[in-house]
Amino acid sequence: MILKVTITLFSILLWVHAYGQKTFSSLNATEKKLYKEHLVEGQPDGAAPVYVRQGFVLNYNDQYRIPNWVAYHIKPDYLKTPKRERKYKTFRTDPDTPNAVRNEDYTGTGYARGHMAPYFAMGGDRDKNGVYSNAEDDNEDPHDDKTVFQANYMSNMTPQDQDALNGSGGPWYNLETFIRDKLVRKHKMELNIFTGSIVSDPQEYEVLENNEGVTDIAVPDQFYQIIIWYNKTSKEYITAAFLFPHVTEKEDLPYTELLDYIVTVDEVEKITGLNFLNQLSEAAQKKVESKTNLEFWETKTGR
Repeated sequence: MILKVTITLFSILLWVHAYGQKTFSSLNATEKKLYKEHLVEGQPDGAAPVYVRQGFVLNYNDQYRIPNWVAYHIKPDYLKTPKRERKYKTFRTDPDTPNAVRNEDYTGTGYARGHMAPYFAMGGDRDKNGVYSNAEDDNEDPHDDKTVFQANYMSNMTPQDQDALNGSGGPWYNLETFIRDKLVRKHKMELNIFTGSIVSDPQEYEVLENNEGVTDIAVPDQFYQIIIWYNKTSKEYITAAFLFPHVTEKEDLPYTELLDYIVTVDEVEKITGLNFLNQLSEAAQKKVESKTNLEFWETKTGR
C-alpha cells in the first residue's frame, strides 16, 4: 500500500541539514581524488554536501531517504565484479546516514531495492595490487571488498518497480544492460554516468508502507540517467540523457524501445533544477546539452 505525505516545516529543515555529508573543501585527499574521478565537469547542484564512496559519489536527501543523484565512473575493468552471493548478497545499512534506511524497510512494500550506482560497475582492481575482490575469501582484498560493500548500502537504493522499471524488460534494466554489455564490454568505452530520482511534487508525494507500517521513504515518480563520454578524437563530450516514468504496469510504459526514452540533458535540467557539466563554457554546455545524439547511440546498439 502506498500512502501520501505532506511536508511539514520540521521535515524541510531536516532535508536541508545534510547530516554526515561533506562539502568538497572538507574532503580529505583520498576523497577528493574519488570525487574528481566520478564527477565530470562539475557537481550538478553546486557545492551541496555529498557522500564520497569508492565506487561513486551521491547527494542524499535526508527527508526523502533516497539519493537525489548518484555519479559514477565506469570502464571495462570495473565490470569485474564478484557474484552477488555470500558476503555480497546482503543489503547494508549505511553507517553515515541519519535515520538510516534498513533492508527490512522495503520488505512487503512491493518495491525492489533499486541500485542507483549499479552493482555490476563496482568491481575492478581499484587499488592496483593485482588482486580482485571475490565472494569466497573475506580477507583477499579489503580495499576492493569495500567498494562492493558500499554498492549495497541502502543509501544507494530507491524504491523501483521490479516489473515495469528495473526488472527484465523494463527500461531501467534495459539501459543498464546497454551500458554494461554494449558500451563498456563490447565497445570498451569509459563513461561517467549520473543517475537520479525525481519527486515531482515536493508538497505531497508517495511513501512506502511495509510490514511494520508506514515509512517516510519517498517513491519517485520519475528517474533519469545521463551518460557522458569524452571523444578523445574530437575532444568533445557526447551525452545521452534518458527520462523514465515510474509506473507499475508495463502496459503503462510509453515506449517499447530503449532509445525512444532519450531526451536532451537540457530537458533533465529543466525538470530537476540541476546544472550538469557546469564547468564547461556556456557555449560548450549549450552545444553538448541541446543534442540527443540519437544517431550516434544507435550505432552502439548492435542492431
